[in-house]
Amino acid sequence: MSLGDAVRQLDDTIHSPIRFALMSALASVDDATYQTLKDELGITYGLLSKHANILENAGYLLITKSFLAKKPQTTFSLTRLGRKAYKHHIEALDQLRKGLR
Repeated sequence: MSLGDAVRQLDDTIHSPIRFALMSALASVDDATYQTLKDELGITYGLLSKHANILENAGYLLITKSFLAKKPQTTFSLTRLGRKAYKHHIEALDQLRKGLR
């Protein structure tokens, strides 16, 4: 794959630093709570919500709302499509990282 091909393979939805960090965090687990992701990424609730909604609208993220001991809990997980898109994005980044051959 050429560097040009790798650039074209980058997913603009994932490429934002916050969305990329969110996808990376979720790629390593089955799911994570809103609070955990907010704390780990060091961002505000509003910023997390904004970027999570973009990923959800793209079909990459599943947002589940439930109650735990009468407290509302929001959990995020990557969809199958999200995991596939993340994998392809990482592969393109890896090709770019390798540079010219």
